[in-house]
Amino acid sequence: MRIVKYDNKPFKPPRIVGRPGGSIPRVGRSLANTSKTMFRAPATEIAAGTKRSIDDESMPLKCAALNVKYYTMTYRKRTMKKNKTWDGDGYAIEKGSDTLRFYTENGRLLGSYLLKSRESMYDDIFSCSGWEFQLDYEVSSSKEVEDITKALGLNKSEDIVNQSPSESQIKPPRIPISKMLLRKEPLKFKSVVKKRPAEQTAQESSLNKKKLQFSPVFDESKIESPLIMNKSANAEVDVVLDPILGKNLRAHQRLGLKFMYDCVMGLSRTGSLENEDTISYTLPETNEIQGCLLADEMGLGKTLMTIALIWTLLRQTPYPSRGEYSQSGVTLQGVCSKILIVCPVTLIGNWKKEFAKWLNLNRIGVLTLSTKNSPEKDRSDVRNFLRVQRTYQVLILGYEKLLSLSKELEENKDKIGLLVCDEGHRLKNSQSKILNILTSLDITRKVLLSGTPIQNDLNEFYTIVNFLNPGILGTISQFKKEYINPISRARDVNNRINPAILSQGEEKSKELIEYTKRFILRRTSAILAKYLPPKTDIILFCKPTDAQIKAFQKILSEGHLNFDQMSFNSSLGLITLFKKICNSPSLIYDDTYYKSKLQQNTSLPNTMNLNSGKLRVLMILLSEIRQSTDGEKVVVVSNYTQTLDIIENFMQSDGYTYVRLDGNTPNKQRDSIVSAFNRNHKIFGFLLSAKSGGVGLNLIGASRLILFDNDWNPSVDLQAMSRIHRDGQKRPCYIYRLITTGCIDEKIFQRQLMKTSLSKKFLDDAEDTNNGRSNDDLFDKGDLKDLFSVHANTVSNTHELICTCSGLGERQEAQKLGPKSELSNSFEDITSGGWTNALELRKTLDNSQADLQEEKSDLIRNCLVGYRHIHPKKLREISDQVTNNLFQNLDDEITFAFFNGD
Repeated sequence: MRIVKYDNKPFKPPRIVGRPGGSIPRVGRSLANTSKTMFRAPATEIAAGTKRSIDDESMPLKCAALNVKYYTMTYRKRTMKKNKTWDGDGYAIEKGSDTLRFYTENGRLLGSYLLKSRESMYDDIFSCSGWEFQLDYEVSSSKEVEDITKALGLNKSEDIVNQSPSESQIKPPRIPISKMLLRKEPLKFKSVVKKRPAEQTAQESSLNKKKLQFSPVFDESKIESPLIMNKSANAEVDVVLDPILGKNLRAHQRLGLKFMYDCVMGLSRTGSLENEDTISYTLPETNEIQGCLLADEMGLGKTLMTIALIWTLLRQTPYPSRGEYSQSGVTLQGVCSKILIVCPVTLIGNWKKEFAKWLNLNRIGVLTLSTKNSPEKDRSDVRNFLRVQRTYQVLILGYEKLLSLSKELEENKDKIGLLVCDEGHRLKNSQSKILNILTSLDITRKVLLSGTPIQNDLNEFYTIVNFLNPGILGTISQFKKEYINPISRARDVNNRINPAILSQGEEKSKELIEYTKRFILRRTSAILAKYLPPKTDIILFCKPTDAQIKAFQKILSEGHLNFDQMSFNSSLGLITLFKKICNSPSLIYDDTYYKSKLQQNTSLPNTMNLNSGKLRVLMILLSEIRQSTDGEKVVVVSNYTQTLDIIENFMQSDGYTYVRLDGNTPNKQRDSIVSAFNRNHKIFGFLLSAKSGGVGLNLIGASRLILFDNDWNPSVDLQAMSRIHRDGQKRPCYIYRLITTGCIDEKIFQRQLMKTSLSKKFLDDAEDTNNGRSNDDLFDKGDLKDLFSVHANTVSNTHELICTCSGLGERQEAQKLGPKSELSNSFEDITSGGWTNALELRKTLDNSQADLQEEKSDLIRNCLVGYRHIHPKKLREISDQVTNNLFQNLDDEITFAFFNGD
């Protein structure tokens, strides 16, 4: 026997590398069941008998030396159910004996388990004391260790160890040198030199690619009408949509999903999106597009398309060799592992409900933060979401919550594979803190959803596009020079007769439209015509009462108003006051502008009539709906809670059953209110605030909706009016818009028609029946004064602008307008600032104002194509019985109507 000597130095066994996260080292044999630790204390400390302090700054190191480890875990009651869910989160503590003790978050001990093997401890489910447990990750942060001990109510000096470790405890077990040296075969130790991750991944990928033939997650041959995503030339496998979702997608939704997938996966398209045979796909080394704006109108299924995209990215990838996969070559993890959805707080519950509807929450983990949570609990939940792989895959946050959770998201931002921003037009302000936080997260793949994406100016448009695809439009100074300046010059009313400027502006507008089509997709609700019952839009002009006329005249004559020098804030305050008078004169006295600017100068009586023309029409209309229909319900929408209060009092006095949702309604009650209204046939009415409840609600329990007052922004009204004409609706829908005849209501309505035309031209890519002429620029400084004029003797100022018919049901057909005389084409209308542009000081044109007025009339006329023009005293026979009875009973209160039905 030959004994090998090592330069007369004491023998020291080589260090053996265990699994990351602290597995116990082994020397020759398993020591998992021994109570003695393998960690050696420094010789100086042993010799001196130095005790270790548990409370010093190196808590994790001390715990490791004492063989104490902390883990996060999830637990549940032991059950035989097929689809199991976890009951809660907690902590596990491992002491030197390899015993795991499991605690709930509030410190309750659930059980203990003797750990027999560490090879798959993070994958195993431990069972004891009637509970099941699964470890998530080992806690390494000293701050988290301290927080855990406080949360569990443990005393570090007593519960971590009962006493300072003795010399016998910290010495490793002795193994006789002779037993090690007399082996017939030399010991085989693992290399202490670790492979670099990139080398390891490349080697494993190379070996596995030779052995495996990758296959899609879903077999397209077994799916009826499979939806196969587009792929680049170097894709290794097809990505096939889960048939559970694919069977529910309509044709336009399938196209929209593929568009979104192309964008976030960086696929560059050439050819027509509508004709897939003409499209080719490449995957450049650096692709400038990895974000998209889905700008479909309301009701087209943007949420469902987004859920389908999320589920596909979580489960599948076209490059399985780059990630995790099974021995058979099936992908185990998709392109993304974590998804962040940011939306208005009122839509969080709706998003979670949609995930449950289409996927079932047993298949996908969706985390929403409870409103009852403390800020510390929210931060802890977000940290765990990003660190723990299995429990949750989707986090849904409100925009405002980002401000308090930005640090936690920033720490693990590399884990977030996709960012979804619902109501994405909220990010138009470049100075927004929320936008800055989302930008700092630097998430490559982004999806913005917005049914109303038109912005007030090209600067805001640039902000959104640059957030989606940074740098795609260059710097802001480059974008101004290339696009904003020439387009702005073309829309300047002083350049209406300069063909060179107009031509350049038109050219730049078209160029920008074509360029942004690569990542902006817009479809209109006309697609839904074959899926939903018909919808009829009825615009009713309501005669103002004497009290309303008197209030308008008193303010205009006694208010000392100087429209030439009126500031923006004063203009806005006066506009709001006039809108309130249209709803009810009684709202005057609580108005801030009236009390501060007008009350001392006007001689209005202390009380004004509670009634108004629109309130009279509303109450008769509600009565007709209840009496003349077979159990139909109605939604009443207003922009003002004070107006809803008045309507609510009227409905109470007339015995109507109703529910109400406005800005004061707690978020946790919103879903129950909507569900009760849709399901309970005894509830007749739904009072809704347009600003707080006009987005995201599905009120298909009603088939009639009354828009009591209108907003300057047509998108607000369009959102509100879309609450009932949605998937699941079984009855024909009727939308009633109430407008006070000859007052500011009509001016707002006319402006809405202009902006609606703008939306159609810019986003819908429809034929430009206006020959590219701008509409918002037809309003000049003189329109400010006209906003407050009252036409007391007209039956409809809007009808007088566009038509001279007698109101016997005639329809106006679309008219091709003459050559444009002032602006380029549709896209520059993004720069229109809505009604605020009417308040800007613009230089008066030298040409005839009559020409401008004619252009306005032409544009409004074309916006009302297809509507029948009805004078109630002359035409009473309407297909809808409710409207027909309304005309007969209110031939004085209703002065005129536009009706788009038969």
